[in-house]
Parts: sequence; C-alpha cells; structure tokens
Amino acid sequence: MSTYSDIKNSRRLVWAGIVIGYGLAVGVAAANLSSDEGTPLTALAFLLGFSLPASLALISLDRRPSLLPVAAMGAVVQGVLLITSVGLVEFVPAVLWYLAAQRRPRAAATPPGATWLRPLSAAATVIPLLVMFAHLDPMCSVTGPDGTMVRTYVAEGAREGWALEQGSSSSTSSSNDGETTRCATNTIVWWEAVASAGLSAVYVALVVALWPTSEQLTRPRGASRTFSGPNARRV
Repeated sequence: MSTYSDIKNSRRLVWAGIVIGYGLAVGVAAANLSSDEGTPLTALAFLLGFSLPASLALISLDRRPSLLPVAAMGAVVQGVLLITSVGLVEFVPAVLWYLAAQRRPRAAATPPGATWLRPLSAAATVIPLLVMFAHLDPMCSVTGPDGTMVRTYVAEGAREGWALEQGSSSSTSSSNDGETTRCATNTIVWWEAVASAGLSAVYVALVVALWPTSEQLTRPRGASRTFSGPNARRV
C-alpha cells in the first residue's frame, strides 16, 4: 500500500471517530433536554463537554497529528469515568483514533514534555463534566394536573453543599389531587451549566493557541523562514 493510501485511510478513521464522537455528544444533549431536569443550558454544557475528544481529533487534522493520541486518551478517560452505555460508546472513536495514529507512514513529531502533557490534557477533558456535579443541589418540583409547574423546594434533610458526586438519583410520586412531585438528589443548576460550558470553550481555545503544529515542531530552533515572491526576504 502506498504512503498516500495510508494517509487517506488514516484520515478516514479520524473522521469516522469525529462523526461518532459528535453524534454521541448530540445524543446526550438531546436526552438531557428531553428529561424533566434538563434545560437548554444543561444540554449545551453536556454537548460541549462530551464533544471535547472529537474536537481534539478535528484540531489534529489541522497540522497537529501529535494531538490525535490526546483525543483517543480523552475519549477513554470519559468512557472510564462514565461506566454506562454512553461511556462504552466513547471507546469506539478512541479505538479508531488509535488505529489512525498507528497507520501514519511515520510517527508524528511530539512537543517537549509530551509524556506528561498528553495524559494531563486528556484528563482535563472530564473537568467540564465534573463541574456540573461539584455542588449538591437537591431539588423537588411539583407539577399540577394541567402540566404547569406549581412550586419547587429543597426536600427536608437533603444533603447540600460542595461534594463531588457523579450523577443524580430521582424519584416521582403522585397525589390524589393530580399533582406530580419529582425529586432529584443533585440537580444541575444554571451556574454549574454556565461554568461547564465556559471551561469547555476555554479548553478548546487553549489547545488551538498553544498546541504546536508539525512545522513548529520540526523547524530547527533559530532557523529562518523564507517567503516567496518578488520582494522575498529572510527573517
């Protein structure tokens, strides 16, 4: 198989993982939005948080092949953290990106400190998701017979405050007058969703700004750059 075919097949694997990764993020966001506790803000936070590994893979296609293993590791980290059917799906793009990296005709140049920089960057992909559960916000809501929200309150004796507990358990009960009460042990409130979405955006911006391209990694230190054209000069 030619070098061109290897590169082409590798990019196909990367794109397949990106499509699956973004599709998973959209599915999680849609599921949250359709739930009783879901809001547009929480759905956006889930969308951005779960799409971080796919975003890393997409950025790697812009002359940053050394970033692809970070995308694979990030998907694995999220998959291990979320031992659910959603978490298991995360392993699919991780495998595709790993295979794509292995099929490169030659190994990608890596930035200094890649041994620790890659796992740290991958681990950071779960921070926006954890932020949404960093503060316990137990809440109950009462819905009237006509489907309108009557009131919300904190259940007596419910645990509140800063405590990292992933997920939330919920319960539903109905009264004789047609009212339905839904309680969740750890509701995602608006400021948690905003903080999570903001961290995801900052993470992507930092990667784009700071992760070096192949040209920057392979250019000898202090080497000059040559510009073509009638007024070309060396700098």
